Amino acid sequence: LASSDGGCDTPSLIKAAIVSSLSSPFLNLYPQQQTPSESSYAPAAKFVREEITQIIQNQDPSLAGSILRLAFHDATVRSVASDPSVGGADGSIRYELDWSENRGLSKPLKVINELFELQQEKFELICPISISSSGESTSTSKIPCRSLSFADTLAISGAAAVEAAQGPKIEIQMGRKDVYQADNHFLDDPIQSMGGRSTITTSLPSAGLDSLGLRNYFKRLGLTEAELVALSGAHDLGRHVTLTGMPKGCLRNLTRSCLEDAPVLAPFITADPDTLSNRYFWTMLRWNGKDIEFGEAAFIPTDVALVVDDGLKKYVVAFANDEQLFFKRFRTAYRKLVDSTATTKSRF
Repeated sequence: LASSDGGCDTPSLIKAAIVSSLSSPFLNLYPQQQTPSESSYAPAAKFVREEITQIIQNQDPSLAGSILRLAFHDATVRSVASDPSVGGADGSIRYELDWSENRGLSKPLKVINELFELQQEKFELICPISISSSGESTSTSKIPCRSLSFADTLAISGAAAVEAAQGPKIEIQMGRKDVYQADNHFLDDPIQSMGGRSTITTSLPSAGLDSLGLRNYFKRLGLTEAELVALSGAHDLGRHVTLTGMPKGCLRNLTRSCLEDAPVLAPFITADPDTLSNRYFWTMLRWNGKDIEFGEAAFIPTDVALVVDDGLKKYVVAFANDEQLFFKRFRTAYRKLVDSTATTKSRF
């Protein structure tokens, strides 16, 4: 999605967030089984959720939108036109930051990378034991535990970011495998439609797609029209790069470094860009009715497509009137995106 992350000057948020976790004693260990049960994912998944919640709620709320965007951009890349099962949530985003669609994602990626490495150290071979108030050791889990892949870490971090931003709780499957190279930026064969703005050429959805292009793009990923509209509601979170305050050198030559270090990041919805609600939808309707103040919102063509197409607009209206319905559809859409590469049946 197009929204970007807010500024974050702290060089290592994750280290600050987990000091107490690292100081906890680790006593005896459970050996890692060759084929541990699905439940062995639970300790690491719980740990990642708690750390992301701590960072967003207590240190930098602006990270919610950028972490969610990072998870989306990892999960939606499917570069084989004839087979959208190729790709998905596989950790390839680590090697795709030079793509124009991924500008502004280096900061949230650093946070997720640090958390990924930390949970690897903590859960790779052992299950931690905690100390009770009486001084006796008590297991935090009666089963072996294991660490998460980077793709799992990112997918559950995106879900935790949504909940930390007052959105719905989203439990997801685990067992994704990581890849160690970038996916293809462009489709191997463009998906042609009636008009130029409907044609899909890139692995990530272009901000200029019209309503038909949006339908075709997300239909490939198994999303319904209601779900693609709900997914767009994530623009209620986060910020995007602007040219405001850019140094003269950057205005003359807008490099990737300029975009990553942009001094001013503007929200799509100015009011409270760090919480998720149905505000995006009723603001869209007000914009469409020309009943909006200057600077109140900044939409891109894919946002506008939702209210100029009657088939999609009905979902905008429905979500504007019912936040819980929006949350329900958003939860389903997120799961469809990130769970296509998961292998467990259980959700965490």
